Amino acid sequence: MKPRPRQAAIVGLYVTKQARRLEGRTELDLLMEAADGALADAALDARDVDGAAIAWPGPGGVPNEVGSWASYFKTPLAFTSEHWSDCAGARGILKAAAAIEAGLCDIVVLGSGTAGQFTSGSVGVGDGIEFADVYGSTAMAQFALVMRRYMHEYGVGPEPFAHVAATIRNHGHVNPEAVMYGAGPYTAADVLASPLIAAPLHRLECALVAEGACAIVLTTLERARDLPHAPVLVLGGGMEFHGAAYANPPLLREMGMMGQEAVKRTFSAAGATPRDVDVFCLYDAVAFEVVRQFEMLGFCRPGEGGAFTAGDRLTLQGDCPTNLDGGILSHSWIGTGQLTLKAIECARQLRGGCGARQVEGAELALATNAGAGARHIEMALFGRA
Repeated sequence: MKPRPRQAAIVGLYVTKQARRLEGRTELDLLMEAADGALADAALDARDVDGAAIAWPGPGGVPNEVGSWASYFKTPLAFTSEHWSDCAGARGILKAAAAIEAGLCDIVVLGSGTAGQFTSGSVGVGDGIEFADVYGSTAMAQFALVMRRYMHEYGVGPEPFAHVAATIRNHGHVNPEAVMYGAGPYTAADVLASPLIAAPLHRLECALVAEGACAIVLTTLERARDLPHAPVLVLGGGMEFHGAAYANPPLLREMGMMGQEAVKRTFSAAGATPRDVDVFCLYDAVAFEVVRQFEMLGFCRPGEGGAFTAGDRLTLQGDCPTNLDGGILSHSWIGTGQLTLKAIECARQLRGGCGARQVEGAELALATNAGAGARHIEMALFGRA
């Protein structure tokens, strides 16, 4: 693919320590560490920054004070992303890349994270789900509804999803950076023996909860060529929204293949197909969603994702290496920061710096965020320059 004018590229990466609890750390100081670390990785100075997509968890707990980063970077900002989801993952990266390519700014720092007990903001739920959350209709329950109907519709048992969960958790088992490093190894039987969280979802099929932060620096490909790391191109992306997240029960007939239009946008922009992808970093808040997304990507027909993901297909040795860092299931879940961790793993794989989990010769990597239970999905395709 020929680079676009002012083609956006990732040039800096940083992930703080990830843990169940980071004693004495606040969300703000973790974000500052991540931003500083990503700039150092890119060999850039804070005063080079003219765009920020980092939620500012300041007094009052509202993450809409992104302009405050101008004071931290000690330079005026030409671009900010305000909403918490616009400061993370594929959605945040696509909007930052669009701003760079439109000439609104040149260097953007994107970052997100969380620190539970010491968070700067109050704990609560969004307006859209305030009347559902009190009855236990949380994220896991919403995904469980789609999964239950899927199992009924296609006559699929729980074993394929347990196999995917065990595979991804075993990736985290050998990743020293993962919160669950050393836990396991697991079998599908272990997953099915773990307690039910929201039937038919078992605990080992669901995301962990942790603390930490991460950040990415983006700039133009032209500027990137003068920086120390091989640039990682933002080749394309797509988004789909089907209603307020978690506000109403999702239906399989609406959400089962959700994301197909986003897939078309993503790959047409890059002149590629899903079968060209070397590394998959798929949203895995629940293991079922990984199975569903391979169907969405066109690797198999609806109801056949369990058979497609069987065996070692999702491992480093398989032909669809998936969530080799351990994913949200085992590496880390840090609020919206877990969305950004997907992109960081893509970029690391394309840089060639993943050590024992490196996919040899990786040229294309796909990151996806959210899914059927959330009623929306975002994805971004990354490639080597």
